[in-house]
Amino acid sequence: MSNQQVRVASLLLQENFGDLVESVGSYLLKHGVTPMTDIIKNTGLKRNQVRKSLCVLIQHQLIKWHHYRGVNKRYTFTVDNMLLRVRFPRYIRTAKVLYGDAGELIIEDLLQHGMSLMSQCLCRVSERLEAAGVQNARMEDIVQEQFLALAEGHFVQRVEPPNTELVTISYLDQRARGGSTVRVRQRFELPPAVTEAMAASSRKRKRTENGARGEEPSAKKTRGSSETLEETVGDEEMAADSGFLWYVNFDQFHQYFRNQGIVSAVAEKMDETAACVMRTILSHSANLQEERSLCSAGSSELLLSQITESLPERPHVTSEELDQYLKVLVDDEPNFLRKAGVSGGGTYSVDFRHTAELLCKATIESIVRERFGSKCFRIFRLLVLKKILEQKQVADHAMIPSREAKELLYTLLAENFVTLQEIPRTPDYAPSRTFYLFSVNLPYLSRMVLERCFKAMGNLIAKRIAETKENKRLLEKFQLYERQQGQPSVEGEEVEEVLTPDERERVER
Repeated sequence: MSNQQVRVASLLLQENFGDLVESVGSYLLKHGVTPMTDIIKNTGLKRNQVRKSLCVLIQHQLIKWHHYRGVNKRYTFTVDNMLLRVRFPRYIRTAKVLYGDAGELIIEDLLQHGMSLMSQCLCRVSERLEAAGVQNARMEDIVQEQFLALAEGHFVQRVEPPNTELVTISYLDQRARGGSTVRVRQRFELPPAVTEAMAASSRKRKRTENGARGEEPSAKKTRGSSETLEETVGDEEMAADSGFLWYVNFDQFHQYFRNQGIVSAVAEKMDETAACVMRTILSHSANLQEERSLCSAGSSELLLSQITESLPERPHVTSEELDQYLKVLVDDEPNFLRKAGVSGGGTYSVDFRHTAELLCKATIESIVRERFGSKCFRIFRLLVLKKILEQKQVADHAMIPSREAKELLYTLLAENFVTLQEIPRTPDYAPSRTFYLFSVNLPYLSRMVLERCFKAMGNLIAKRIAETKENKRLLEKFQLYERQQGQPSVEGEEVEEVLTPDERERVER
């Protein structure tokens, strides 16, 4: 946990939960494992305020707690889960692409509430869809089906029962914990009592709809007018659903993003047909894994016959073309696939660690090209391929004049994109009798680029908070201006008087 990560986490706390929760979270960030009494004593907050702040943080899985000597509870802030909040829009957009509007609203609702009962989540999503003008007699059933599809795809999962050692854990710690196959499968399945209650509620709803077809529209009740949550979902379903909380499985979204990155890299390196083959291998191997972990070194091994059967009809790929594509993916750089055995055509799997290194290297190379130009990019790629080179060797291999190569090398060295190692031939370290070797340290570069991203993110969030506070009155006037524009009773001159031309220009900026 670096200083930049702590800074970004504190700013996100302030922006999302307010100053009260931010003071408690920032104290836990700075002091680590802490009991509630120390938080109350050092923050100056009341006990009730600290308790409510801790409840909010636990609800959103931002702190973990454990018993100390079986009596006192001690709390620790999970920075990883807090930093994931910047990816929430991407999670929601992905859910919309995969599962439509209902899936988008389900993920958005769970992200907003942290953890929620399935029945409450379905009720809120159905109300939002109806408020948006979506008319469908099977609205509740459609939302319920999309929730089950998200659970089947491992995008949402149940909260595990609390234990005395660990309650709320970060998504990184979750992947490191082991568990039986049955326990892993149960996290994504509905309890039998909930399944039975949902089926009974669905049958009851169908009978009600069939009996109300002959009634007048005016006699029908509108949702949200007089129906409470219990009346909407049904007492039986609410009773069966109590105690089973659901939350978003960030790990599954990250696996989806990783697979999409691999497929895009294959499409860029080869063609769309090869990308289709790679997408088929990734999706089928994920279905075979009981526990899908982002830390897995590779995917499940697939036989050639399994890959052939799983390929989509379009684009049509013959057996000979499939063999050629698989051979290229295995043998040619950058070796996206691994092959084992020869019987039955062999087994194929994706090396996730190797592909992650390739994607990381491609990202850093694009940064070098954008910041320093094509010649520095050529030198950087040369050092990545050759590992270690002297200055004269760099100039010769890159076909750049020696003086210019020296300037470019030391520009990269000043920005820490290359490293320099001195190997003296004599004990006096004389420059004329010393080898100067340049190389690239990709793990260090990855951490450096990540830290710079966190720094830029922190600056942007701080700037946004400062601009919002400075222009708070202007933003309120702009909201009033937008509301009055939609009111036919308000004349145009009155609308124009709300914002002056200078204020309107500032808002647009």
